[in-house]
Amino acid sequence: MAAVTEQVTLESADPVEIRIEVPAYDLFARVRKFLWLSSGMFSAASFAIPFVGFMAYGTSQTASTNFLAAVVSACLFGIASLLHFGPEVA
Repeated sequence: MAAVTEQVTLESADPVEIRIEVPAYDLFARVRKFLWLSSGMFSAASFAIPFVGFMAYGTSQTASTNFLAAVVSACLFGIASLLHFGPEVA
């Protein structure tokens, strides 16, 4: 992590040192975070789409395909979370 230090001087106070930590993201870290986010969002959408279709149209013809995709994506999201592909604090 890169840290930036600057000094702030107020009129009636002593100089105060403020540390601002700026995360340095390289390409690999960005790809890891993208995989974590996209797998989680895809699994949530894959679970929601059949539910909305069932509630709106009363049919469940394609629910099995979407459910299988959601389960596979949820497993990938779990693996990505266990390998700490996501953010440090959530």
